[in-house]
Amino acid sequence: MNVTITGIPIYSGAYVSGTELAPAALRAAGLMTVLQEQGIPATDRGDLALPAYLPRHNVPPVRNWPAPRMVWDLLREEARGCFGRDQFSLFLGGDCSVIVGTAQAFRDVYGDKAYLLVLDGHVDARVPSASRCVGAAGMGLWFLLQGGGVWIEETGWTADRIAVLGCQQMPDETLGVEIFTLDQLCERGPGPLAADILQAIPSDAHILVHFDVDVMHKEAMAAAYSPSETGLSLAQTEELLSTVLADPRVVGVNVTEFSALRDVTGEQASRLVRLLGRALAARKTPSGSDTI
Repeated sequence: MNVTITGIPIYSGAYVSGTELAPAALRAAGLMTVLQEQGIPATDRGDLALPAYLPRHNVPPVRNWPAPRMVWDLLREEARGCFGRDQFSLFLGGDCSVIVGTAQAFRDVYGDKAYLLVLDGHVDARVPSASRCVGAAGMGLWFLLQGGGVWIEETGWTADRIAVLGCQQMPDETLGVEIFTLDQLCERGPGPLAADILQAIPSDAHILVHFDVDVMHKEAMAAAYSPSETGLSLAQTEELLSTVLADPRVVGVNVTEFSALRDVTGEQASRLVRLLGRALAARKTPSGSDTI
């Protein structure tokens, strides 16, 4: 099965730029070559076509609104054509808020069989408030679960179909989503805990993975949009991502929050590309035939 690559060159949900450069940086770091070396056929669909103008401002309650909604609507239309029986979808770049567009498209395609696994150092469940301006990158889950009908169309997503793995601490607001903290991952082991979570998901499900690179410690990923003093090591991240992506029910992954502006030498992009290549290679069966 072919891996289709789509770039999302935006930072509409973020405060400063950097994540919009991720697709180009990861391609320049040799993503296609790495996938070929792993024996993974891939097709690059190019970048999501964006409007000539996307508003930027710091007016409450949502920074740059309606730019995030404009991106989500375009991404939703684009992503619908990426999800299907014969391909695995790899979305590159953008801030965390892109999950809204891809998750909407995912549920459009798979309906009640759609599930979402979020690998993230934070739970993006902040609620819009008229007294403060917050980027949509910190609100993605809130938009999916509670923003429908006013901010966006009703998404159909419910909390019981979403799990977050790797957050640094339990937030005050979880929106009913199942949360597995960084401490739990480290104590149980990223692979074994992920395997338990996957086992609890129905066998006929289809799973979308949202991989925010800030789930990693800054020593493992210094080019995260917001590098963290706590997080998974490179080896732990590979164990977690490989376990998740090896499940044949996983049919797509967002890779977000990589800031190319923090990666002057390109070393961090190369590290991330190699990580993705190894994790996707885990989808091969023991006999060597592909499951993707």
